[in-house]
Amino acid sequence: MRWTLRIISYGVFVVMLFVLVSIVVSGVPYFFRPGFFTAWPQRAMSEGGIFPMLIGSLMLMSLVFAISVPVGLIGTIFLSELAPRRISMFLKSLAGTMNSVPSIVYGVFGLAFFSVKLGFGTSLLSASLALSTMSIPFFMNSAVEFLRAVPKELREGVISLGANKLQATLMVLRASKNGILTSLMLTLGRAFSETAPILVTGAVFYSTKLPGKLTDPVMTLPTSIYAIVMNLGERSQWMAKAMASLMVLIMIAVYSLVQITRRNKRE
Repeated sequence: MRWTLRIISYGVFVVMLFVLVSIVVSGVPYFFRPGFFTAWPQRAMSEGGIFPMLIGSLMLMSLVFAISVPVGLIGTIFLSELAPRRISMFLKSLAGTMNSVPSIVYGVFGLAFFSVKLGFGTSLLSASLALSTMSIPFFMNSAVEFLRAVPKELREGVISLGANKLQATLMVLRASKNGILTSLMLTLGRAFSETAPILVTGAVFYSTKLPGKLTDPVMTLPTSIYAIVMNLGERSQWMAKAMASLMVLIMIAVYSLVQITRRNKRE
């Protein structure tokens, strides 16, 4: 039985590795085209580079970071340290349920609420808020476990030394900082790879300028891949392959940092 499970595990690993290597190998050669990272796309994405998509994705992730981290951290502290047990269990269950909601649902919500109801339109702000709405429950659901893993004796010891509730909470945060950092990287990694929430709230297929304000639309890597594959011919597919390869490499780097952080915590 053990050997059967081991063979199945190795088989799954080989398939996953084959998929990742195939994506990376098919796109990496295009990285060396002149201006690939610094030029704008030209002639229906058949020439030029990915500069506006790359910068747009970085701008979007910066806004998601600025929104999700403080809100998610406050929510995590409330769930772990302040909320009564029953309320904490209910809210944690609610966050887990929200994690299972398909991303397109967040996109439709963002379109109806941020883009239409609040009047932000198709914009960088609408896209970042929609992504943050999806990211915050994910961050809270994982980060709260790291805070709860801090030994109860540490909390009691800090309070017995005369610390107030705020000081005790700060001590817990300091003790679980590696876990919180892990949750943050996983959250940003998931948000970076999402397409549906951005596609209907803030992304455009092509723009002649970078977003100058929060209410401007934005070009991003995942939505550009989708647009090229769905709408353009063979001459433009190389750019989709290159962007997909770049995204895979970025995700590998992010999750490698997560594993390094976890290993350092265990040591």
